[in-house]
Amino acid sequence: MEKSESTVNNNLVFGVNGKRFEVSTIHPSTTLLEFLLSHTTFKGAKLSWGEGGCGACVVLLSKYNLVLDQVDDFTVSSCLTLLCSINGCSITTTEGIGNTRDSFHRIHDRFSGFHSSQCGFCTPGMCMSLFSALVNAKKTPWPKPPLGFSKLKVFEVEKAIAGNLCRCTGYHPIVDACKSFVVDVDMEDLGLNSF
Repeated sequence: MEKSESTVNNNLVFGVNGKRFEVSTIHPSTTLLEFLLSHTTFKGAKLSWGEGGCGACVVLLSKYNLVLDQVDDFTVSSCLTLLCSINGCSITTTEGIGNTRDSFHRIHDRFSGFHSSQCGFCTPGMCMSLFSALVNAKKTPWPKPPLGFSKLKVFEVEKAIAGNLCRCTGYHPIVDACKSFVVDVDMEDLGLNSF
């Protein structure tokens, strides 16, 4: 009786913005942000302190949950997330939700329209924090919102971007851009904008 050799794939396999990556050798301390900045064309996530406190490196991580038979989506600080921990996951960066080639996402348009960005360093992380909240709000059993709005509530939007720091724009236009997505927003509370 012949023994068949089983092939074991020890490669790290994951996706970034729909592109498949398979890594055979990587130092165990390599972070997701280091990989994004040095091995991909996706440079939106930024390195600030490298301690997970500013939100400039936030990306969306999507992972299949076997127990619940669903995809769980949540934000991670890519400067703290070890690359070896994302095997089988999908990563979405700000370029994955919209860009100059394929058109911008509504989040990008509203950040621009509400003048929510000055230097732009924190903007990709802010956009991804809001995007994650929008993705997860779609999964809720709440009633369908009017066209152009989401199922998010004002307090949820504020909570979604609470871990993101901005040193130059000020939070009022950022929060206004984010609130423009929520169904229970008081339109009079929103600042002047181009929408």
